[in-house]
Amino acid sequence: MADGPQPDNLTDASEPREASTKTPSPFPPPAPSYSRWRTSAHLYLPLVTVFLLMSLGTPFETPGANFLCVFLSAIPTNWLGAFFYPTDRAEPKPEQAIRFTRKSNICRAAVLVTYRWMFGRSFDLFMLTADFFLSHFIGPLIGERPPGTKERRSEFGVALLWMAGSGMLMQYAPSALSYWIIVADRTVWRAVYMAFVDDVVGVLARPNLKTWRGKVTLVLTQAFTITFISWMLLSWTRDAMLAAGVDDERKAALAAMEAQLNSMKAEGDIEDDGDRYLV
Repeated sequence: MADGPQPDNLTDASEPREASTKTPSPFPPPAPSYSRWRTSAHLYLPLVTVFLLMSLGTPFETPGANFLCVFLSAIPTNWLGAFFYPTDRAEPKPEQAIRFTRKSNICRAAVLVTYRWMFGRSFDLFMLTADFFLSHFIGPLIGERPPGTKERRSEFGVALLWMAGSGMLMQYAPSALSYWIIVADRTVWRAVYMAFVDDVVGVLARPNLKTWRGKVTLVLTQAFTITFISWMLLSWTRDAMLAAGVDDERKAALAAMEAQLNSMKAEGDIEDDGDRYLV
């Protein structure tokens, strides 16, 4: 009668089966997904801070102290955003890392509108339409990479080089081409502004929190965003109030002049003897 298998043999026979069950999967685990409000915490919280500053008080009323308070408000803003922003967020794919002004035509037009308001220009549909189409035309000429490909770390630096070249061209260009040089220069300036906005939104939307340099860059970018937007809103409010005040003063002056003329006519101080028709 044959002897049964020994316990050692049974153990050896079962090892390959256990090893096969522990073989790692060739597919990596899926990256964790987070809600949009969490991934955009550092982007939207500066806007909330600006709203609170404008609602609770008027920033920059005392230039020395209030400016520092507005600038330092980025620290609690960043601290609050750190509670919500996921630290293990996966790196975006090239087709996902599309810059803000290239996501849609509405984003591009909105940035161009703020460029005119930044310099105190009123809304002009014709100029906005021209800037919109010229911005699409100038992009490939200055080397902007098409959406879906790997983006540069900063488009703003490349656009600055084109702005410097455009400024030198305006100095030495012949007068016969001055009109077209001016059109090209203003188009390059708007491309620089859009590249700057793209870089700022990129830092806020996908900050690099793995290094101290990335963390400091995020805080400084939030401080700049809060300070700049607050200053722009106050400038627009001041201009609107001044325009309304000028209109009211003009209407009051015209009403006073009309009342004075009516009183003079009623008293007979104004005589019309026809001399004004004499040559």
